Amino acid sequence: MMTADRPVNILVFTNLGERHLAQIRAVDPRVRVTLAAGPAHSAADPATAEIMLGWKVPREAVQRAHGLKWIHSTGAGVDDILYPEVYERDLVITASNGIHPPLPEHVFAFILAFERRLHIALRQQLQRRWDRSTALGGEVAGKTLGILGLGTIGREIARKAQVFDLRVIGTRRTPAPIPGVETVLGPEGLPDVLRESDIVVVALPLTERTRGLLGEREFRMMKPTALFINIGRGPIVQEAALVRALRERWIAGAALDVFEQEPLPADSPLYDLENAIITPHVSGASPRYMDRAVPLFCENLHHYLRGEPLRNLVDKQRGY
Repeated sequence: MMTADRPVNILVFTNLGERHLAQIRAVDPRVRVTLAAGPAHSAADPATAEIMLGWKVPREAVQRAHGLKWIHSTGAGVDDILYPEVYERDLVITASNGIHPPLPEHVFAFILAFERRLHIALRQQLQRRWDRSTALGGEVAGKTLGILGLGTIGREIARKAQVFDLRVIGTRRTPAPIPGVETVLGPEGLPDVLRESDIVVVALPLTERTRGLLGEREFRMMKPTALFINIGRGPIVQEAALVRALRERWIAGAALDVFEQEPLPADSPLYDLENAIITPHVSGASPRYMDRAVPLFCENLHHYLRGEPLRNLVDKQRGY
């Protein structure tokens, strides 16, 4: 239990509006919130921060905050904040898992767009061209969806897949039965999932184990009719190998929301590929995102101030 009079300084590295800042301040009179991001940010001194909140908390701020005890990521992934200092010091890390309903929707937008060839129809529309033969799509029902990473997001994708009559298989670090998933394999089951799936979705966190996980060998395992989707993290995929797989038609197509380098450089060959759909890392975002992220942080802040266990604790050794 904390002392009644000591202020708790929170430094915010994401562009929150006054309504959300007021929600945080309302948790406890001891809370002092300083915005260090966005057009209204102040020249905040990280040295005084006990708590930091944001998607990408700068390493320099962590280095300067000698009294820092807790970092809460407004995203589900924490690879951008697991600096050496985070491992060296006794810092608690939490993440915003379980608040991403747009993400599964984005996955199925990708799936339906490819299956119904909307990406082709849109290009024809811009060319004022009518060609039914190239815009004629297939059917999703009855196909096999392979999910790499059956965590919170992966399980929600699996749940929604039932609506489309998809058969679901996938991998999980620790295999266990999951409703709606026919087969759950450990990481060693990756080749089986790749070979068997018509659609492969990457929903893995970026860790030392997953960095560069999917390269030429893995893309050659997939069906030539398969669709590859990545909404996890870009560096999980060896991008040059994916470009080759698309150009040489080892796979039918790819739908990508994350990339090795972001923003995706203007000279990336991915922009020119007719069998690729690209979105700029927006799959988990919506105008309502902070309406879910801030209450989750406030709940954890309430627990923190009372010395209670926090939700969504990150295992720093695993990286998620």
